[in-house]
Amino acid sequence: MYLKNGIEVSKSDFSISIEDLAVLRGDGIFEAIKIHQGYPFGVERHLERFQRSAKKVFFENIDFDEIKKNIYKVANSFENGYVRTLILRDSKDGYNVFCFHQPPVNIPEYFTLETQKAFWHSSGDYSQDEAFNLGTKSTSYGMNISHTRKAEMNGYTDALLIGKSGEVLEGPTFTFGWISDDQIFVPKLELGILDSITRQYLLDFGREGILPVKEGLIHIDKLNTIQGAFILSTAKHGHCISRIDDIELPKHELINQIKKTFEERVIKERDKK
Repeated sequence: MYLKNGIEVSKSDFSISIEDLAVLRGDGIFEAIKIHQGYPFGVERHLERFQRSAKKVFFENIDFDEIKKNIYKVANSFENGYVRTLILRDSKDGYNVFCFHQPPVNIPEYFTLETQKAFWHSSGDYSQDEAFNLGTKSTSYGMNISHTRKAEMNGYTDALLIGKSGEVLEGPTFTFGWISDDQIFVPKLELGILDSITRQYLLDFGREGILPVKEGLIHIDKLNTIQGAFILSTAKHGHCISRIDDIELPKHELINQIKKTFEERVIKERDKK
């Protein structure tokens, strides 16, 4: 299903001009939401972040009520996969809204990461108050994907981004988490990482007393001391990391509990609708 500005179109008409600013300058924002038996999980949180992103990069007069209806229209038409919604600038004062279904992503069981210095990343140099567009869910993913491609060329599944002082940040398209002393940790937002929706949920599980979760910091030199690691994203609700560089990691039982807790929360939210 393909919706352009709320109107269902054919795949051949679901396109933009190469002269659009979204192509020439990467001027756009997006959200991707996982579908569970026709239900878009975490849709309200995604929409809240979508609105924040729009404000940060000066998209005005966006009808987010209409976007929400479109998201449900797509999600309700499929059992699984993802609803991806993009707001793409075509000219200085114009934009188009695209909403469509994507099939499920295949994730390898043996998931490996190569650590790479991300010199372009803010790494905590600026706070949200100091940098108005920090934390934008932007379509400008060129630098992120270059890290993924380099990791793949070197035989890894993906990359793990490292700050200039050696602090572990995030993946190109996912949040990183680790386990130490039987405690679950995720990096602090102060590092300039994306405010991941799945990361929000995981921290909620900690506040609710379901799982032992905290924010923290870890240096690249300490990765050989952890009990396990995992990734969080729309597509990956706690997927085990098998190896980072040359460090083999076990699958800690807490990672199974993370996956189970997400499954239970999805059912709980879906049943309320």
